[in-house]
Amino acid sequence: MTCSIDLQSVQNLSREVINRNTKGLPLGASVTAAEVKAAGWNVLKGDLPFPLLVLKESALEHNLRTMAEWCERHDMLLAPHGKTTMCPQIFARQIEQGAWAMTVANVTQAAICLRFGITRILIANQVAGSANLSALAALLNHESQPELYCLIDSVDGVRQLAAGLEQFGARRPIKVLIEWGRQDWRTGVRSLQEGMDVFAEAALFSSLLRVSGVEAFEGLASSPDGSDAEARIVDEFLDGLRALGERVRAELDQEELPLLSAGGSAFLDRVARLAQATAGQYRFVVRSGCYATHDHQHYQHLQDAWLSRSKGGAAPPEFIPALEIWGVIQSIPQPGRGLLNFGKRDCSYDLELPTPLLALAEGQPINRAKRLNSAQIANLNDQHAYLDFGPDEQLRVGELIGCGISHPCTSFDKWRVIPVIDDHYTVVDLYHTFF
Repeated sequence: MTCSIDLQSVQNLSREVINRNTKGLPLGASVTAAEVKAAGWNVLKGDLPFPLLVLKESALEHNLRTMAEWCERHDMLLAPHGKTTMCPQIFARQIEQGAWAMTVANVTQAAICLRFGITRILIANQVAGSANLSALAALLNHESQPELYCLIDSVDGVRQLAAGLEQFGARRPIKVLIEWGRQDWRTGVRSLQEGMDVFAEAALFSSLLRVSGVEAFEGLASSPDGSDAEARIVDEFLDGLRALGERVRAELDQEELPLLSAGGSAFLDRVARLAQATAGQYRFVVRSGCYATHDHQHYQHLQDAWLSRSKGGAAPPEFIPALEIWGVIQSIPQPGRGLLNFGKRDCSYDLELPTPLLALAEGQPINRAKRLNSAQIANLNDQHAYLDFGPDEQLRVGELIGCGISHPCTSFDKWRVIPVIDDHYTVVDLYHTFF
């Protein structure tokens, strides 16, 4: 059963008048998303100020459809991680294409989902602290009675979660997943015994907590020996998750199959391997978020790796980068060094710096753009990008430079409104974010 969303509340965003000082919109513009298509703004014709993060509609639609169809074909439930975009308009499209739930990282993000009528929400994190527990109890008591999940990974955490829900008057239990972890990674139990101790403790609070399965996040796997070595680390880690799941499943007394959940953004082929190996024993939930927009570096490299590992077998889906950051060369103070007018406040830089893709004079159509094959962003300041280029690239002050990004999660959070563009770079919609 898929979850639902209040489409009217999402559609209301298109009628909100956007503040005329919003970054990325023409100065003084007072506009709603519903009016944008008629306005005919074009990114390349000087209609919007730079810097500008844009979302390509055709790539976004491809990614959403491809992932939904692939999960359905392989009998996996999709609970996209909403913290990537925090964009209800994208949430609605994911749910319309069959998402089983929306995943979030904290109670505040869960409240945003509930504001837009999402009925099944998985908080892929532990919940601690009085204010968070109070808010969680309030969400459980909401009149819509949403199906809520969160994670547990310690006896102390179980006790505090149960005590908080009782203290703040939760009238319904929350469903909990025991998180499997790994030494020196993030959260999660480090042994099967720890996992079963957590299970036993949660069972003491059955009126407040309902153990519903197990969960893990495999995306931290890394190795200096390359992607095949990383895949082996992930396989070993997921084998541990499976073992914990088997123990928990044996103890559960419920008609519904328990959940078995993994991330999926970084090692989708290995996650699919586990899903196939456990088919019929669990409801398998994939929580990938970055697939929606993909990127030009980090996730592209990971995708290349899983496609290479899958040769001769059932290949995971292929996604297309949907985000670009555009700026203007505002200065060329020395040969081979241009300064662009975007920086750390406009795009992700936590994994890799942006990748220069295209250059063209303002006003030219996208099919006149020059491919930038050797240029690179050497550094970012708050509001500047250092573009290094060779003598064969012949760049000039005033030219537009389009760059790919690495790690969509830390690009979305820098923009309250993101123009959605067609393949001619004409703005067809405005998407709101809620960070």
